[in-house]
Amino acid sequence: MDRDQSASENLLDQENKLIAEILAGFRAIIRAGTDRVDNTASTGQAAFNTMAMEIHMNGLIKSTEDLLGLTRQLRELWVVGPLKKPGEGDDEAQQVIKDDASQYFATLNGMRRAERLKETADQHGSMQYREGPLQGNPMTPSMQMAGRP
Repeated sequence: MDRDQSASENLLDQENKLIAEILAGFRAIIRAGTDRVDNTASTGQAAFNTMAMEIHMNGLIKSTEDLLGLTRQLRELWVVGPLKKPGEGDDEAQQVIKDDASQYFATLNGMRRAERLKETADQHGSMQYREGPLQGNPMTPSMQMAGRP
């Protein structure tokens, strides 16, 4: 479902058609229900009016269900947004993931640097500290097996 002008006009046209169908069905039910049945009318005419009311009522129910389905579709478009085509927006999503990852690694590098500077200051020079960027998983396979961070 696109959110371009023609699609929204199409949905609004559908809504207007369904509302017109509901009003026409209601008018037909009222006409069939208020037809005068005088003493010259046959039982066939009364049965026809009853059957016409049932048919118009079924049409009214169908139009109302269609209108409810359309309003649900409009709500979904309003809340969730239109559906994207396959592959659409993948580059943007990858860029967002890369930006988030770079921010995460920058924060992690800053925390590591601060902790190591603190440790080297506490040890009175017994440790050497070399600074470098963190790339990938900071744990080596030997550390993972030992269960150490």
